[in-house]
Amino acid sequence: MFIVIIGNGRAGSMLAGELSRSGHEVVVVEKVAENFKRLPVDFSGFQVEGDALEQDILKNARVDQADTVIVITGNDKVNYMVAKLAEHVFKVPKIIVRLTDHKKLHIYNDSKQIEVVSQYDLLVKGMLDSIGRIEG
Repeated sequence: MFIVIIGNGRAGSMLAGELSRSGHEVVVVEKVAENFKRLPVDFSGFQVEGDALEQDILKNARVDQADTVIVITGNDKVNYMVAKLAEHVFKVPKIIVRLTDHKKLHIYNDSKQIEVVSQYDLLVKGMLDSIGRIEG
């Protein structure tokens, strides 16, 4: 599968490494070149430096050919705009977006291609699962 990851912070770099090791073709787009140092040494994908809000940067990353785009910056506004570009301009079939402010979940209600992952929802679910294992 061809996957483009937008954002190479801690989570993005870990995800890129795991997907690369699993045999996926991965391109990472990152605005700050220094952040590419976070990629694991065995990362076999490609790096595109630049602002993902610029369509030329997304074209260089071949977003139009991606099976999936994962938007995982720490900025909900940037994530929303990039996800909408991927959806409407580049016609990406599957888009996964990180959401930090759960109150903004409603802004994605109009899309069937965009899946939203809220880090707080995952945290709460993980803790509830842990409590269930303790009680069980």
